Amino acid sequence: MLPRKLPSLNTVKVFEAVVRHGTTVGAAAEIGVTHGATSRQIQQLEDWIGRPLFKREMGRLVVTDAGAAYAEIVGRALDLLNDGTQALLEVSDNVVRVTTTASFASEWLMPRLSDFQSRHQHVEIWVEEGKEIVNPRSGGCDLAIRMGFGEWPGVHVEPLMGDRLFPVCSPEIAIQLRYPRNLGKFSLLHDDDPHAQWSRWLSQVGIEMTPANAKLFDRGARFASSSLLLRAASAGQGVALARERLAESWLESGKLVRPFPASVKMENAYWLVTRHGIEPRRPLRIFMAWLRQQVGPSRTS
Repeated sequence: MLPRKLPSLNTVKVFEAVVRHGTTVGAAAEIGVTHGATSRQIQQLEDWIGRPLFKREMGRLVVTDAGAAYAEIVGRALDLLNDGTQALLEVSDNVVRVTTTASFASEWLMPRLSDFQSRHQHVEIWVEEGKEIVNPRSGGCDLAIRMGFGEWPGVHVEPLMGDRLFPVCSPEIAIQLRYPRNLGKFSLLHDDDPHAQWSRWLSQVGIEMTPANAKLFDRGARFASSSLLLRAASAGQGVALARERLAESWLESGKLVRPFPASVKMENAYWLVTRHGIEPRRPLRIFMAWLRQQVGPSRTS
């Protein structure tokens, strides 16, 4: 076998970080070197390869087509090297690091997690809160569970399940709601998610969003998370438009009820986000299979 002709690993690591962050400043902060050192490493790599990987435009680095293609290859190679190294160094190779939103973790994942632990006692699940769409390679996790449309570059995505929206409230408020138009007499509780707005459900049940109705149904408290929204509804603060998946335990306990049967399907879905081009470790494969089982056959409904 001929000797491998490879550039310095340090220059390659810096190059991949610069492309991923889009700036030398972000790459320098991640790697722990100065901005100047990062720029010198890029220059050394370009000199070694013999062609530019970036264009210098108005003091900014813009990756070339050749640089972008090389960055993709370098990223996969560093992933393989990282995984192989971690397999040797990690004392607990049975740990699966999961990042998801606080609401999904507390309302959907945590109530079910004891079932997984009873079935797979040798696998440890570490859950961290996060809303950003992170690349598991660079985000310090094995699996990200996110809601959206799944159009995120540089990662492998798999749909986990869909969701539906419907009103929920305390039993005391529900007995006063005979028709959807009665909602105008109560405070409506709002989620910050633009895809979970009251106008979608109200239009579904035939309430026209005239300027007067839009103003009437737009009033009420707003919450940054679904967990806070559901907690406020259970406390009798008003009527919330809830995601079915996150409201399950509240409905089963009777703390919240559905005053109306109508629901509307959400346009986005929950996704499993993993590393692109990397075979998941066995503990991660076990956990993902369990997640699919929890959802059941109607995963996209």
